[in-house]
Amino acid sequence: MIEQRLAILLQGGVIDQDIYNNMLNIVHILEDVWLIPIRHPQGEMALTHMASAFMRSRRGETVFPVEKEVLEKIEQSEHYPLLLKIHRSLLQRFVLKLHPNEEGYLLINLYGLILATKSY
Repeated sequence: MIEQRLAILLQGGVIDQDIYNNMLNIVHILEDVWLIPIRHPQGEMALTHMASAFMRSRRGETVFPVEKEVLEKIEQSEHYPLLLKIHRSLLQRFVLKLHPNEEGYLLINLYGLILATKSY
């Protein structure tokens, strides 16, 4: 269960309380506003990565950016306008600024969730 995974990250000191609280809100937004099912392994991975990305950004840690070709493929998708709209709606829930290199990974995860939703 996603809430349990987030609680483990909080208890283990991997994420802070505010990130945990915001991630619970993200679960609600994805499921109830955008109607994107997330209670499956891909959804758990996407949310775990998002929580960790915010914590890395808080700590000033950086990751390598996503390969340009990968992002270009997503940008050419018919789902890209919706993907950006959802992505921005999620990021605005956080006061913390996400490092730009992290955004590519979040877009990839969100794109995977959208594709998985379309296959239901």
